[in-house]
Amino acid sequence: MIPQQLVASLFALALVSLGAAVAGLYTGPRESYRSFWFMCGIWGAIDGVIAWTSFLQEPLPLDELRNVLAINLALQAIYLPLGLILATRSKPALKGLGWGILVQAVALGVIDAYFYAKCGGLL
Repeated sequence: MIPQQLVASLFALALVSLGAAVAGLYTGPRESYRSFWFMCGIWGAIDGVIAWTSFLQEPLPLDELRNVLAINLALQAIYLPLGLILATRSKPALKGLGWGILVQAVALGVIDAYFYAKCGGLL
């Protein structure tokens, strides 16, 4: 049950990210907004591909899923500083990309941490 809930959450995040990116790219006039929404769309597309392929496969056993989630949480040590570095740049495009990374990384981190704890992992 937990793997299916995780995949459904990831798919929902992908749909929200892609929908928001389309709307934001359509209406976002400034370069920083365009790059923010573009980054959200890229993450949404990747999340969608991962979720869709997971729908088509047998669910992972909880111990394997916990290991995958632990790796994903460790990747936050790359995503968050990278997002912060880019968000503090002076170029609007880099600033938008940085904020896009931060928003998506935090959203994925919350999902991963929640399901890691549900799988019996310690946070």
